[in-house]
Amino acid sequence: MSGPDSGVGVRLKELRLRRGLTQKELSGDRITRNMLSLIESGNASPSVSTLEYLAERLEVPVGYFFADGPESGGFLKYAVLDELKARYAEGDWTSVLALCANLPETAADDELCLIEAVSAFRAAEEKASVYRLREADLLLDRAEKAAGMSVYCGEGFSKSLTFARDLFASAATDLISPVLCDLSSVGSMIPASAAVYFLALRSVRNGSGAEFPLTKGEHGERHIAALLALRGERPREGLKKLRELSLDASLPYYMQYKVLGDLENAANAEGDINLAYSSSRRRLELIDRIRF
Repeated sequence: MSGPDSGVGVRLKELRLRRGLTQKELSGDRITRNMLSLIESGNASPSVSTLEYLAERLEVPVGYFFADGPESGGFLKYAVLDELKARYAEGDWTSVLALCANLPETAADDELCLIEAVSAFRAAEEKASVYRLREADLLLDRAEKAAGMSVYCGEGFSKSLTFARDLFASAATDLISPVLCDLSSVGSMIPASAAVYFLALRSVRNGSGAEFPLTKGEHGERHIAALLALRGERPREGLKKLRELSLDASLPYYMQYKVLGDLENAANAEGDINLAYSSSRRRLELIDRIRF
């Protein structure tokens, strides 16, 4: 290289800082920190072998240092794409989102935005499952923004966002919004069984005897079966089913409050004051867990 190149130095420094490395850490045992400082400031030109060394340590092609605008973002994306996809396949949504956040806006394309949108959506579900609803809503906002930048996220994804917001909002209430009972609203990210459950729950609570295609043994089917037993001639059996369901550690977060409410009402009807009191207390504890 014939002379100092400030453009190379600027891109080198930006990437080093983006990777969270000090000059000493990046220099390693091949070049001195002072030489790296001179390169970054544009006061020295790196040799081809030095650039190859730095590119390897920063996990980018050498061409990144000479790219401008969107092209440089593309280099950065492909430098982390394998790790991004690996974390995505593992369902490590937090790591995926961190990798996406560490990329410049110029790296955004349809594929990357799809990965970020889905990961933010799944991360929101994880937060909601432990009643960190404010964080869950913020993650849905991020999912919505990323989805709007990808042709791969269409109406189905948008519907799922709306459904999820209603699902989160109803987590610790007895409310069942019309959206939650609409099979066409679940979109592409939420199983139809969620809407079937809410549709059946609303129907049974309104006194209807309609049948719904709930899979036997799943939480939703067990809840509805218990309510039907209560309504029929087997109230003690229904009470037992509700109690067992309320103690199931795998019970989805959006069912817990509703199951406990039904258990409290059933216990009162059967004169089991202790069970009614403990169910009420558990519902209050559930509300206390919510973090907005």
